[in-house]
Amino acid sequence: MNGAGEPVNRTILKEYQDDIENMDTNEDRAFWKKEESFPRLGIRPPAGRSLWHICIVLSVSAILLFALIITVAVNNVKVDRKFTALEKTVANLSVSVTSVHSKIQMGKETGENIHLEINMLKDSLKIAEQQLVTLNRELKRMDALATLTTEISQMKCTLEKIRRNVTGAGCCPVNWQFYGSSCFFFSEDGMSWDSARDYCSSKSSSLVILKDEEKWNWVAQRTMPRYYWIGLTDERTGQWEWVDGTPYFMNRRQWKPGQPDDWTQHGLGGGEDCAHLHNDGKLNDDHCTRGYRFVCESSVMAQPAA
Repeated sequence: MNGAGEPVNRTILKEYQDDIENMDTNEDRAFWKKEESFPRLGIRPPAGRSLWHICIVLSVSAILLFALIITVAVNNVKVDRKFTALEKTVANLSVSVTSVHSKIQMGKETGENIHLEINMLKDSLKIAEQQLVTLNRELKRMDALATLTTEISQMKCTLEKIRRNVTGAGCCPVNWQFYGSSCFFFSEDGMSWDSARDYCSSKSSSLVILKDEEKWNWVAQRTMPRYYWIGLTDERTGQWEWVDGTPYFMNRRQWKPGQPDDWTQHGLGGGEDCAHLHNDGKLNDDHCTRGYRFVCESSVMAQPAA
């Protein structure tokens, strides 16, 4: 059985090998025909893929160019801002330089003015020195005049003694008036009550004290119709008293009607603590700072200063 079947198997195997050889030959021919249809110098890339690569490259280039433009624009803006700031700085420096220049000019002008003032002061000093020399001469003349005045006063005193037929009594100085045993000075200038008191004291006298009617009438005749301070006040104790500390005994007939009233509506502060002779010779209280004339009194023996 094996001997009969072996030729059949060989026949089938032979046919199979022939079929395979024929098939390989046909495929090889078909492959080489396909290869011959392409150019032999090189392989050409597909057209769709190449266009896509070009688009990508152009897009990236456009983006980079746009970014570059933006960068340049931003840098230009920054440069413009810096340039503007620099221009402002230069303008401010220019103003500062102009201001400094103006100050320098003003300083020069001030220096020139100071120089002129110094020269003027020098001239004024020379004039003052000349005036001082002249004043010294005038003082010497005044000393001589004072000496002459004293001599005249002594001569007047001698004549007064002869007229009154008295001896041993003193005399009143020039511009003082004699009455009783006292000398009286009637001022021409106004002062406050305190200043008048101090002035009389500097002349070895005091503000007049009127304790008797005859003396009162004699003084009042020489003060009317003006106001004159006298030595009467209630400022120290609240009670009216004379400047020598002796009390004043109230006599309403000696005062203006309704006085003293210690009026406070004058706007000078406080009340009215000093007495003066009114235009009719009657007493009135008033603020002590009023600038009234005044009467000084001194004993003849005290020899008040002229």
